[in-house]
Amino acid sequence: MLNQLFQSLRDDKNSYLNARQGSEFEERIAQYMKMEIGLTRILKTDLSDRDWKLIKKHIGDKFGKTFLDIPSDNLKCSYIYQPYGSQQFPDFIVFTDKKVIPLEIKFSTKRQSKPIWNSNVPRANAFYVFGSYGLKDITFFCGDDILVPKHREFLYGFFNDIRALQDKIRVDMPAFDITNRGFTPYIRAAFDQRKHKPSVETSFFIHPERKEVEDLVIKESGIL
Repeated sequence: MLNQLFQSLRDDKNSYLNARQGSEFEERIAQYMKMEIGLTRILKTDLSDRDWKLIKKHIGDKFGKTFLDIPSDNLKCSYIYQPYGSQQFPDFIVFTDKKVIPLEIKFSTKRQSKPIWNSNVPRANAFYVFGSYGLKDITFFCGDDILVPKHREFLYGFFNDIRALQDKIRVDMPAFDITNRGFTPYIRAAFDQRKHKPSVETSFFIHPERKEVEDLVIKESGIL
């Protein structure tokens, strides 16, 4: 099912990259899912409380490794757009015949070769699409294929440790705040990609494993 979308993104990039804004890019993807795959757009309010709680819990797990089985047959062949708003993961929740698939869309209006990750790194049980208007290219991947579990755990664990230190330091702040202004440390989680060893390639478009990763997405999404 979703393999049709990914194959289209590979074969017909120009029709998607006519979009100059991320919202337009997402709309083209939504239109393909509706017109070519036959998925119906629904709202999260269309789900039963039981189904939504189950899906919400699964998607909220940053360390999840598997795709959730579809909880109800009436959800088959549908999708929800921006279930948590425009700035939160994921952009789409897609319901195939079998599984619940988080689909996150990344887009650059300039010549950016890697997505902006903000406070999340790629989830193992989610698909990602990254389009660059400036570079006129689109790639896609599953989080499990570009980040191993131990690396993911270390990245999130770093900020857990820093926040614990922040809480400890804030206990001492009132004693130092003689002017009563309230200045205190504030930690904001954010992730980036850096060339921290010679073999690293941060560009998603020229990475040597790009085709292999895309092929895996097309294969896996065809059986989910």
